[in-house]
Amino acid sequence: ALQNPLHSPDPGFAPDLHLGHAELSRGKGEIVMKALTDLNTDTLEWQASAIPGVYQLAAGGGVYAILAWSENDTLARVETAGGKWSLKRVGVLAKHITLRESGSATNLAEFHPHTFLKGKLVFHDGMEYHWVHQPQEEGWAFEDSKGHTLLRMRTLPPAKAPEAGQALGRVVLGVPWASRHQMVLLASLGWMIQLLAAHDANVQEGALAGSNLI
Repeated sequence: ALQNPLHSPDPGFAPDLHLGHAELSRGKGEIVMKALTDLNTDTLEWQASAIPGVYQLAAGGGVYAILAWSENDTLARVETAGGKWSLKRVGVLAKHITLRESGSATNLAEFHPHTFLKGKLVFHDGMEYHWVHQPQEEGWAFEDSKGHTLLRMRTLPPAKAPEAGQALGRVVLGVPWASRHQMVLLASLGWMIQLLAAHDANVQEGALAGSNLI
């Protein structure tokens, strides 16, 4: 049976970074994916890579997630120390993002955007996380059902042609060390939301920034 990945610790493995535009594969690689429980700071960066559309969540010389995004079909593939996942925007009138384990045809969770730059991530086991705008922090955050901030995210000034390793977004963790393995997928979904918002703003005049996904 499929399990909520936010309930499971990251065992760790070494991925191969011979990445296509939206493809991740295991194998022999020089970069070893790390678990967030190995991180000795609260702050990470979403960085550009040498491959267009591929981003890495990094801090202190370590990589904690890789997200490969295909702008044409609004699909992102994510690799972490705990496994591989897919995030995809679906729907026409009621657009939302689905989360699946790689190779699975079953949704583990769905993110539904709301008005006023808000949204909700709901897992099939009933666990919920809320995406909220935090103007005082000039960014966004995922909160639990009690309103506790789990992580904050803000995008940095964009560059037309970012260089590999250039910081494009910042993630600040707000949970204890032992629970950090749970945050890597939330950080990846938050980045996917930002990519979709930027894409929509470029192709639709007057599109709102943030989590509207219009």
